[in-house]
Amino acid sequence: MGLPSDVYLEKLEKLSLNLQIHRGGEAIFSSAGSGIAPLIEAIDSIGRAGLRGSIVADKIVGRAAALMAAYMEASEVHAALISAGAKEVLRGHGIGFRFSRETRAILSRDGADLCPFERLVLDVRDPSEAYKRIKAKLSGS
Repeated sequence: MGLPSDVYLEKLEKLSLNLQIHRGGEAIFSSAGSGIAPLIEAIDSIGRAGLRGSIVADKIVGRAAALMAAYMEASEVHAALISAGAKEVLRGHGIGFRFSRETRAILSRDGADLCPFERLVLDVRDPSEAYKRIKAKLSGS
């Protein structure tokens, strides 16, 4: 299981990061970027094989981020805030998870509606399909 959840989340806070991915006891990717883009960047720069079995520490994990963790075949996800939909995805893919707080859904930045990426993958079960949709939206397609 690696380090206790609070240690991963404390590292994020201490380093002013929003995402850090660990493998083999070392941080292999770190980002202060927000949203889903840093997870896509990690997948594209390291590759799925390099991320397989990793531990993902992310401040906010919704359904879209959980599907990306499943896509990269992460072993664990540690979240400061997790959505009910993310928990469902992680359980369904056999990925362990720990979290500090839970919410029903991840909202848009202004809090008025569902996060656009959550909406994009609301009906998606397949992590590969989720990756394609998220990648297309990020690239403006």
